Parts: sequence; C-alpha cells; structure tokens
Amino acid sequence: MDGKVIKRLTMLSLVSMFTLCAAVASANAQLSIPIRAKIPFDFSVGDKKLPAGEYTFSRLSGFSDTKTISVSSEGSTRVFQSTFEAQVLIPKKDSTLVFHKYGDQYFLEQIWSGGEQEGTQVPESRSERTTRRQLAQTQQSNMSGKVMKVETVDIVAGLF
Repeated sequence: MDGKVIKRLTMLSLVSMFTLCAAVASANAQLSIPIRAKIPFDFSVGDKKLPAGEYTFSRLSGFSDTKTISVSSEGSTRVFQSTFEAQVLIPKKDSTLVFHKYGDQYFLEQIWSGGEQEGTQVPESRSERTTRRQLAQTQQSNMSGKVMKVETVDIVAGLF
C-alpha cells in the first residue's frame, strides 16, 4: 500500500514539475515589448534585404543564451534572426536601432530599448562581410584619396 502512495506522489510531482516547466517556457517564448520604427532606407537583417518602411522589432526569448528577433512590416514581411545580448554601462534614453552603413547599404547591428542596459546584437551577416571586403578593396585601388568608411546610423524608435 505504501509503495502505491509513494508511486502516485512521485508521479504527481513529476507531472506538476513538467507543467511548471512548460508554463515557464511558454512565458519566456512570449514577445517582449515590441519596438516600432520608420526606417527611411532599404536595409538588411542577416542576409535578408528589406525595403524602407515602418517595421516592428520584437524579441523572442528561449532557454539558451541566443535570442531570436522578429522583424515585421505592415505588408506582412516577417524575418526571424538569431541574435545575442549586448550590454552598455550607460543606457540610451530612447529606444534605438543601430545600423552599419557602407556606401548606400545599411545592415541592422543592434536594438536598444530606452533606459535598458541590455540590448540585442545582430551578428555580422555574410552579406555585410562581403560588402566590407569590397569596400576595403575599392579603397585600396582608389587613387583619388577619398576614403569611404563604415558609418553608424541610429534611428530612434517608439514603444507600443
């Protein structure tokens, strides 16, 4: 009799723990506070090029150190991109999107929620590495003395 009671209690405990873990996983997979911004130029997220327009940037969190962002537009464009955490000592006042600019090409680099010390870093894509190499080669062969450099462009975004 005691063995059956212990077996049932063990089973009940396991089911309860599984339910709790599933609830935590579901809560962690929820979208964090979305950021909306009007991007005035075409840009790339990973290897996907997106046209200028209004976009919503959301972060999906899981149990691992990597995080995935969702970039979506009113026109139903949706891109998912793996990212990792970035940190600063002094947070930006406003929610901000940071882009790398090479000539007329823009690549999403970071997403910061206003007042937060932790942000989202987008890894450098194959397209961005190729663009950076081409820029370096062009500069080496450019005899005019005009140097093109990588610029950083910040776009202030709004929260929902």
